[in-house]
Amino acid sequence: MARRKAFVHIGLPHSGGSILEVALEHHEATLTRLGIHRPAKSADEMFRAAVEILRDHRAWGYRRRDVEGSWNAVCRRARKGKGSVVVGQHLLAAAAPVEIELFLDRLAGFEVHIVLVAAAPAPQAARPDEARDLGVVLGRWAKALGRPDRVHVIVAPDTEDRASAIWEAYGRVVGFDASALRLPDAPVEQVGRRLALRHSPLWEVTGSQSLDPHDAWVQVAERWAKDIADGGYDLYGDAGDLVPAQGDGSSWDEEPAAQRLRATEAFLADALVETARLRARNETLELRNGKLERTRKKLKRRLADAITG
Repeated sequence: MARRKAFVHIGLPHSGGSILEVALEHHEATLTRLGIHRPAKSADEMFRAAVEILRDHRAWGYRRRDVEGSWNAVCRRARKGKGSVVVGQHLLAAAAPVEIELFLDRLAGFEVHIVLVAAAPAPQAARPDEARDLGVVLGRWAKALGRPDRVHVIVAPDTEDRASAIWEAYGRVVGFDASALRLPDAPVEQVGRRLALRHSPLWEVTGSQSLDPHDAWVQVAERWAKDIADGGYDLYGDAGDLVPAQGDGSSWDEEPAAQRLRATEAFLADALVETARLRARNETLELRNGKLERTRKKLKRRLADAITG
């Protein structure tokens, strides 16, 4: 009997992959009927699962007990169902080898596939740190899987239909016709690279100072394309699209309106995903505070009774 498949989306940040979380939640009922299951109850639960795996709860303002067991809970639901499962969180792109092993260990019994969405950065962006370098990330996960052919790379084009391109490529990886499942109307396109990359702590200035920024990025993109080809990964799209468009030296305010609009909508898309996560987190905190308040009132009444009694 063939093993069930688990498709894990791992990022990269600022690549446009946030559309997958939104679309999978939006079409969850339809995908379930197709035998494709989303075992995470919410984007917030999957976020906490990633934070647990990365052991990064303090940096995100959680207590250990807030995240402990999150990934086990998702995997328990995954094992109870039938058909394929889809999970993912872009934070997982930065997982170290030992953390990847821990993550995959909970998926024992599944045929695991890794899905990574990549895109060209803004022309003036600094290079990524090693933890999120495309070639390094692919190498870490492929080594842990032992099957580079089960690592699927979706290269998003820098076009207005980028979100649809990512979604439809993802459907081909998982095995459903994503073109028949329309994306939500909200502006859920790719993450806004021109805005987010310039202010994100995930990116640092490295590389040769003697090269023009675009020329430097050409070298990085060529290395990434070679990593993809040599690694034997399953590629969707054109690796040449990893090279950012040639800038003309103009400022953000001077760039064409269509480019600014696309980048702004993309930035808002990522903000919508984060807002949904924070809303769920807020609901959890409100429930916890409500329980604490009820407990406080009970103790106050008991104390009053003890004093008067």
